[in-house]
Amino acid sequence: MMDEIKNFRSSTPVITRQAENTARARLLQAMREPAPAPPRRRMPRLAWRLALAASLAAAVGTGVALTNDGGGQQAFTHVASVQELGERAARAAVIDPSKTVPSPGKWLYVKETIAPLREEPAPAVDRDKRTTLELWNSVDGKQTALDDGKGKLVVHETGPGITAADLGEAPVTPERMLERIRAAIAEAPVPPGDDKSEEQRIVESISQLMSGQSLEPEVRAALFRALPMIQGVSIKQDAVDAAGRHGIAFAYTGRWERFEIILNSKDYTYLGSYGETVATRTYSPPSGTREIKAGTPVVWTAHLESKIVDKPGERP
Repeated sequence: MMDEIKNFRSSTPVITRQAENTARARLLQAMREPAPAPPRRRMPRLAWRLALAASLAAAVGTGVALTNDGGGQQAFTHVASVQELGERAARAAVIDPSKTVPSPGKWLYVKETIAPLREEPAPAVDRDKRTTLELWNSVDGKQTALDDGKGKLVVHETGPGITAADLGEAPVTPERMLERIRAAIAEAPVPPGDDKSEEQRIVESISQLMSGQSLEPEVRAALFRALPMIQGVSIKQDAVDAAGRHGIAFAYTGRWERFEIILNSKDYTYLGSYGETVATRTYSPPSGTREIKAGTPVVWTAHLESKIVDKPGERP
């Protein structure tokens, strides 16, 4: 088991604890029976390509946030730019009463659903299947605990990276957030064959921090304000997480992939992430050369619940 986890770690980002969680989630999906996918509208291939074209149109674009008006209908809230999205999300983070300042010795319980891999070692995920994962992350950012699939709770030491405590050191500004994350990325080993840009690594790291660590409101706000400062980040008007929930997203488009940080379009809380290839390419795993076509989903998650608890294994 431990050897397999180490092997999976080598193919995922190591910048934060949540990157390791993602790798372990890929391993555990083979141990558990996937839950049926929630009902959702399948987007035709043309619609995916039109959405991609829109995200490529400008680094700073216009967007429309979809919100529920309470009667089952969607209302439209104009978002003029990615900077405005960052500012709205930041202000909401500061006043969010549900955010709790972490205490030493506590753990963050996290429940997620993910689209599992179709077939190892190909990176494509299955749009039609879901796996639910429960994690317990120490608030100091040094340990992660999870069920090994056989009813046993296993605690792992996390690798090098950046934690909520690191980001909480003054000054807490968007510029300092980017500096600290960039420095951590520079120190982290890059898996063989991984040619993601620095900008994509930063965006993915912010997503991992938001989903897997207990961030102080000021830190979360600074991260939201930092996202529009990253070259290649724009607005995705209607993004969908792995639970079928619609929201608005920060979308980074690189040479090979697009990665989305999906937020609730009403209160701007973190919903999940989505990533797909934007160009066809080949890669060479040990089993031989394979081709990944443009439009292939490579990550799809939904953040369902998180709460501070006293110890790993304890649920809210």
